[in-house]
Amino acid sequence: MAYHKVNFFFFLSYMVFMTAFMIWEGIGITPDRYVLVLILGSLFIHKTRKFLMDWLPFLFILISYDFLRSLAGILNSRVHFQEMINFDSWVFGQNPTLFLQKIFYQTGEINWYDYMATFFYFLHFALPLSFAFILWLKNRHYFKRFANALLILSYAAFITYVIFPAAPPWLASKDGYLQGVTKILDVTLKSFPERLDLPTIYTTFNPNEVAALPSLHAGYPLLVLLFALRFFGKKGAFFLPYVLGVWWSILYLGEHYFADIFFGAIYAFAAFYLTNLLFKLWQHSKIRNFLEKFSTFSPF
Repeated sequence: MAYHKVNFFFFLSYMVFMTAFMIWEGIGITPDRYVLVLILGSLFIHKTRKFLMDWLPFLFILISYDFLRSLAGILNSRVHFQEMINFDSWVFGQNPTLFLQKIFYQTGEINWYDYMATFFYFLHFALPLSFAFILWLKNRHYFKRFANALLILSYAAFITYVIFPAAPPWLASKDGYLQGVTKILDVTLKSFPERLDLPTIYTTFNPNEVAALPSLHAGYPLLVLLFALRFFGKKGAFFLPYVLGVWWSILYLGEHYFADIFFGAIYAFAAFYLTNLLFKLWQHSKIRNFLEKFSTFSPF
């Protein structure tokens, strides 16, 4: 037991160091780049072949989602601005992003919490993939259930982006719908060096600036928390500060409305419960019994 705890501590330290290093060196954290970090981790534990067999289908589908997400704005050009502003005002009586930036943001200065918010923002792919790696080390069936939920959440969000393209606060401010919002990421990232420009397939993707609702920056962390509580019990609450930190950061940075977070949370809960339902159905499925006789494939 002590041996596994030491391994977990060193792996966690390794992931934190590599994530911080990538952010500081100006290396965009994309799934195709971050998987190289995970492959290096698998080399340390001599499970690289098994890692590639289990992870490549999952990563291929996840990266395919990001490619499709870049097309959402092309498929539907009717961007929504006012609905999220109205929703936030109805809930809080004012806009949370404007409120937070008025209190904390100081023009011309970069404070420690600006860097902290930027760090939380860039954990978007890093922490869910690291959590998936931890599950994979502990129990491959845990990993498959979480991976399925992450894909369900991602593709449900993509469908919504096509139907309802939604602008983030900074873009609404730029287009005159919400005056006074600063895109703080543009400010903080200028202070980061750009010394390393590693290759990535994401250079061929067009960024989708109107894929804000639901917020996967809100949904991914909550999904991690839900599965951590399911698989690890009360210890899973370790991820609660991460969830709250990301939610605060995306509001403060002007990247998302509370409406985006609210619906991101709903989508995460739906993906969590749907995956558990599908797992139970799979356990009693005749297809499962058939496949187990002729192959080792199993989606759960």
